[in-house]
Amino acid sequence: MAEKIKNIEDAIMKSILDVFKEDALQFFGIKSKIITAARTELKNLQIDTSFMDYTFLLDDNSFLHLEFQTTNRKSDLARFLAYDAVLYYKENMPINTIVVYSSNIKKAKTNINIGSIKYSVNAFYMSNLDGDAKYEYLKQKIQSNDILNSNDLLSLVFLPIMSSTKDKNERILESIRLAKQIKNNRNQMNSLALLYAFAEKFVDGNNMDRIKEVFGMTELGRLLREEGKKEGKEEGIKEGKKEGRRQELIRTSTRLLTKKFGILPDNIKGKIENSDTTVLEIIVDEILDFKKLEDTYKYLK
Repeated sequence: MAEKIKNIEDAIMKSILDVFKEDALQFFGIKSKIITAARTELKNLQIDTSFMDYTFLLDDNSFLHLEFQTTNRKSDLARFLAYDAVLYYKENMPINTIVVYSSNIKKAKTNINIGSIKYSVNAFYMSNLDGDAKYEYLKQKIQSNDILNSNDLLSLVFLPIMSSTKDKNERILESIRLAKQIKNNRNQMNSLALLYAFAEKFVDGNNMDRIKEVFGMTELGRLLREEGKKEGKEEGIKEGKKEGRRQELIRTSTRLLTKKFGILPDNIKGKIENSDTTVLEIIVDEILDFKKLEDTYKYLK
């Protein structure tokens, strides 16, 4: 369960970087310009996972390696070292690694000395950001209809993992309400989607009902409901067609078996009616080869 929760938050962090890209780098104090996203899969690296979170080629011909962490384990630095060593071996270019820690981690080890190799990373602690002050700033700006810049939008999305005197449930709820007031439709959609993802990670069942109620009144909530109805309708049509095909095969196999072997016993009829499409298709295809009714027993359970 803990690993599943960690993966959810990691996925949220990656989604944020996908949406905001270079603006997110500046949020973490990185001023360089991204040239392109670099590969994150290191196929020949034999450890538990061979995927780096994010790697970018910058305009100074170096790589930026970003890792998002919700845990603080001794093995993490060794893993990051392995990533960077393989990447350097393959590309022969400098690599700078930044590890972004969520608010539950106040301090983490940033260097490792294994003799001939001395390795260090830069740490960015979300716990150092005052979520309460940032919330009040954003609230005033949004309610005054001021234009939000990229840093503002990122701050809004990251509010749930900044330090705060408030309960995370309440902070997420307040953040969603704030995001609802954003005038720019695209910015509102992106912010709400990422805040809702944080909610699914942090919020318990009872509080999640409150958040779903607030979220449901947003434009994104409406679109998701419509998409859900559409998918449900399509799935229903698909399932209906499958069941229609099964019923047709039940009638066909019953008719052919009756024609060949006479009136069928009730137990055989019951087994035919409870069989799936694949079994019924086999019976219809092979019925000419059946010598006696009992030959169907190897298919009918």
